Amino acid sequence: TLVEPRDIFDFSKDATDNSRLYGRSILLQYAWLWEFCGHFARSYASDPLWRERGHISGNDLLSLFREVDSACSNITKLCFRASKWRPRTSVSVASHGQVSLQSLSGIVVLPEDFEEIETSVLQKEGCHEAISTAKSILQGQTQIKRDNRLVLVAASVCYSHAVDSYLFLAERNSDVAKDGSVDLGTINKISTKSDEPVAPLLRQRLGDASNEIGKILLAESRSVLLNEHDRDQGRNVSHVSAIMLASAQFWFSQGLDQFTAGKDLRNIALLRCNLCQCCKIRANTNVILPGQARSNKDQDKKSNAEIFLQKAVDHLVSAHEAMG
Repeated sequence: TLVEPRDIFDFSKDATDNSRLYGRSILLQYAWLWEFCGHFARSYASDPLWRERGHISGNDLLSLFREVDSACSNITKLCFRASKWRPRTSVSVASHGQVSLQSLSGIVVLPEDFEEIETSVLQKEGCHEAISTAKSILQGQTQIKRDNRLVLVAASVCYSHAVDSYLFLAERNSDVAKDGSVDLGTINKISTKSDEPVAPLLRQRLGDASNEIGKILLAESRSVLLNEHDRDQGRNVSHVSAIMLASAQFWFSQGLDQFTAGKDLRNIALLRCNLCQCCKIRANTNVILPGQARSNKDQDKKSNAEIFLQKAVDHLVSAHEAMG
């Protein structure tokens, strides 16, 4: 494994300056490694020549990332977990473990959403069945589409590891500066800017990957509603589409968070427009999602439609404000 000695990541007051600096240099290399993995994944997803020329397949690339994750496991264990530091950007944390390098479908139903779907429209078994059906539909995509989606999800995981590493380094640099035990000039030689620990370009790339995943899931949600998938197997297309739409909203929200943190106004407007599309689907179809209680009363249905149309308008207003 990449790191074995436990005292490398000793950031306490009693640690020697060399130990602190060496630990930070290892963490910086760790961040760079995941950042390059994210670049590789985005390049593969955007350039078909990687596949057409036989350089590498999607499965090969995913296996490579999993090997990197395994090789770097001690950094996660000895540094982040030992310090009881909670990642801020990790999509694995945001998705409550539903997204990782071992789980790359892109389907994410947050616990609170699951509970509301379960209590309002589906039994627990039915909700799980809808999630499984959504995953099976995605698994049935053509290999090129499936590989692109899986690799983009992997890119978001890689980039989020890099972002969290930079944030961790920035916090530790701040702690050391407060102690006054190490000269700030020495720290800054191997760290990012104190006022901007994560480069806006890195946040933009993570946001781009999240946006692309959201667009894929939004398109699949529409496809399900338009009956492009077989109903003969007893699928409830409304519930399956709801799962995909909820997942698309998750990814758009993740991208919006990154663009907001990076002050990328144009992309903030773009993500707001995509979220507006999600709200319009909820308002104009019978898609059942959290916050939309099932009722046969026309007035209730009208109320739900009005609520989601208002949310769509709010997103458009926010997009307009972002563009100035």
